[in-house]
This record gives sequence, structure tokens and C-alpha cells, in this order.
Amino acid sequence: MLNKMIEFDSTQIESIPKRERAHLINNLCGLRSANLIGTSDGSEDNLAIFNSVIHLGSNPPLLGIVFRPLTVERHTYNNIKETKYFSINQITRTMTANAHHTSAKFEYQQSEFEFCGIKSLHREGCVVPFVKESNIQILCTYSREHMLENDCILLTATIERFWVNSDSINKSHWLNHEKATSTAIGGLDAYYQVSLIDRYNYAQPDTAPKSILD
Repeated sequence: MLNKMIEFDSTQIESIPKRERAHLINNLCGLRSANLIGTSDGSEDNLAIFNSVIHLGSNPPLLGIVFRPLTVERHTYNNIKETKYFSINQITRTMTANAHHTSAKFEYQQSEFEFCGIKSLHREGCVVPFVKESNIQILCTYSREHMLENDCILLTATIERFWVNSDSINKSHWLNHEKATSTAIGGLDAYYQVSLIDRYNYAQPDTAPKSILD
């Protein structure tokens, strides 16, 4: 029996109340990684939640972040442009409420670490803060940016260094997000825990996939 499907055409989409439409469209393409981005202006540390971090390439290691239009002050964006550095910290299951709190509109001189009850970690030689509780911490440098058709900005960056919890990575360097207690974001305000289903061998046209879990 087929699941009952509800259709939304362009007219119906436009008729949805603005806030509800934002939640629905933001959630439509599935779950996304939940990260806290740490920056600094040299005197004050900043922390903000993002669900728009994307993988761009492994050689060299590149990632991207989508920023909303610069119609209001964007503390994270401004700090990255000033120092060229930022950290990406995966949100764990025990951090979701405090991490979500960082999406509030804090003043520039207010540190989200302090106001949201999140412990910072300063590593030697790094000008930006990390999240101490995070099991995956990445140091990135600004590369370039691209203006998108809706005035959002795709900022690309190089991965300089990263740290992962030793329990979450195996000898072949495969990273297990379930063991890292990673989370995912649905839309703007829903958080999901990660549960591993399986791993499969490299797909071949004439061979059925097989599990390669240890």
C-alpha cells in the first residue's frame, strides 16, 4: 500500500504563513549536520550554530558554509573576514539545548560561550576558540566566497587541522558519528541523534552491496 502523499504547488507554498514556510522548506531536503562555529575578533570569542556546513573536497580538504544575506550584522562572518580563521565543532547529544541558545541575537560584545553555558577550549597556536565538549573539532582558514542568486553567501575554507575523539575513529581512519554522539538538525529547531544503520562496500554494477561493518 502506497503512503498517502500531500502535494504542495507553488501557489500553496506561497500561501503558507512565513514562519511555517521557512521551517518546512528548510527541513524539506532532510537532516543536516549540527555544528557550532567558533570565531574571535581578537578580544571577544563568538559562537554560533550552523546547519549549512557542507563537504566540498578531500584533496585538498575543503568545506563550505552558507551565510544568509548580510542585511543584518553577522558576527561570525565578520570575524572570519577579519582573522581568516574559524573552528567547526560537532554538536553532541548533551549539548543541543545550549547549542540552540547560540542562535539568539546576542550583542557583539556578549560571548555565547558565557551566556549559553558552553565551555571554550583554546589550543596553542590557534587564534579561535573551540568547544571543549565537542568530539569533532576542526580548524579552518578562509579561502574565498561566492554570492548566490538569493544574496546568500557560500564561503569556502580549507581544513588546516582537526581533532577527533579516539573512541570514534578506527585504524582505517573511518569516523563513526554514532560513537562520537553526533547530532543532526531538521529545519530550524529540531535535533536528532545519529544511529548507524550499516556500511557497504564500494558499489559495482554487477555486484550486490555487502556490509563491511567490523
